[in-house]
Amino acid sequence: MIFTEQPKWLSDLKLGCQMYESFYTFIQQLFPDFKIDFLLLEPLIKSKKLHRGEFLVQEGEVCNFVGFTLKGCLRTFVLKNGKEYTLFFHPEQQTFGDYESFQKYQPTRFSFQAVEESEVIIFDHQVMQFFETIPQGQKFLRLVAEDLAFSLRDKLLSLFLDPPEERYLNLLQTEPKLLQRIPQHYLASYLGIEPQSLSRLKRRVHQKVIS
Repeated sequence: MIFTEQPKWLSDLKLGCQMYESFYTFIQQLFPDFKIDFLLLEPLIKSKKLHRGEFLVQEGEVCNFVGFTLKGCLRTFVLKNGKEYTLFFHPEQQTFGDYESFQKYQPTRFSFQAVEESEVIIFDHQVMQFFETIPQGQKFLRLVAEDLAFSLRDKLLSLFLDPPEERYLNLLQTEPKLLQRIPQHYLASYLGIEPQSLSRLKRRVHQKVIS
């Protein structure tokens, strides 16, 4: 559910309007009944711009935030024997982060890197404490944590159960524009194959589509 009319406080905001509109839409999709006064939240919110290839957090650091992509796209990847394995892409209006690292203040195994010029909102512990004090705020935080956990579960199941071609077809059907934005070596690492294998896979898929 997405409201067709914006609340007055949102339309009155001049500074950071794009930020609030994007996050407001995300809230309505995740928890339509949740009400929040952004005028109280505004002083706590931090945003960060990232250049293509720039890291927001790297493996071994503490992920002391939950992120939300305003513009651009980030990726989450892990390193194994010096090789990168991309787990997720995070285009606009998606959350990301390592919730366990965030809650327990322990080093993360993940790295978060900008795929293209990007801007993100950073929700740190101070912001989370704010949500915990407002009506239904704790439920909203639980839904955000569940959203992150379910995404990780779905990705793990796909890695074990689905062949690369099926994962590529799923992206082609659900995120066709995103495929055009992702460098091929990142896409190959997401599918768990080598770049040269990706080229052959794309040819097979194209031949099936036109046949």
